[in-house]
Amino acid sequence: MEVAIAHMTFEEVAQAIAAKRLVIVPCGATEAHGPHMPCDTDTHQAEYVALKLAERIGAVMAPAIPYAVSKTFEHFAGTISLSIPTYQQLVYEVGAALIKQGFVNLLLLNGNRPNGTSNDAVARRLIDDLDQDFDFTVTAVSYWEPGAAAIHAHRRSGVGGMGHGCEFETSFQLATRPALVKMERLKGVYAPLVGWDLVAPGEPARTYRRRPTPRTNHASIFGDPHKASAASGAAFLEATIDALVKMMTSLQPSYEERRGNGAARNGGGVRAATGKTRKRIGRGTTAMHLK
Repeated sequence: MEVAIAHMTFEEVAQAIAAKRLVIVPCGATEAHGPHMPCDTDTHQAEYVALKLAERIGAVMAPAIPYAVSKTFEHFAGTISLSIPTYQQLVYEVGAALIKQGFVNLLLLNGNRPNGTSNDAVARRLIDDLDQDFDFTVTAVSYWEPGAAAIHAHRRSGVGGMGHGCEFETSFQLATRPALVKMERLKGVYAPLVGWDLVAPGEPARTYRRRPTPRTNHASIFGDPHKASAASGAAFLEATIDALVKMMTSLQPSYEERRGNGAARNGGGVRAATGKTRKRIGRGTTAMHLK
């Protein structure tokens, strides 16, 4: 069964809509990822995970969004950044188009950390703008978040070693596209542990200062890619996709009574609401880990 909308005819997409299949929108980026990895790393990873998830749960995948909030690395060649308002509007327009076509379950699957809060804002705006006319759910999550604890348990780097162009992302690329990873170019590259981490437990606050630039000999890396391996990447991917499958098959809408209380009536997971009476089953987003 085809899962990529880009490879489907419009009639096949209409059939997916009629079957109430979840639609996943991978949100990537185009930005520097150290001297050893390609600039499409975030887009590839979001799309790769979306594809594997779609295959597991019977969803479909929209074409990946390759441009994002990448201002952190805009001084490095190859980085193409959108402003936050432009990025949010782009994702909103894509989501609204899919909802207006008839999709009733939408997942914004983020692959670039700075996109996270924007995707959350877009999910809320879609509900606020469209829930009077359309009955749908929208979920916003970064693909590594549901499996963070399992990924953390498999890591070799210390806390602060999984950020950007790091052990996690480099291992992912070694496991999926090893020909595009140039580990030999990391020789002599200073890549210290940093003050934030994708998967380790930590303080919820985000504290920012001046962005890195090539002029300061920064390698456009946050974390430790020297600890990366294809074997680790395979383990990270398994944990990532298993956790996403579990999350997407047992979703709890944020604004509804928690299941297990005896009074909650709506079904969970990627199933759509049925019947002619409108119920705002998607009033809010699920699995949101703010960044």
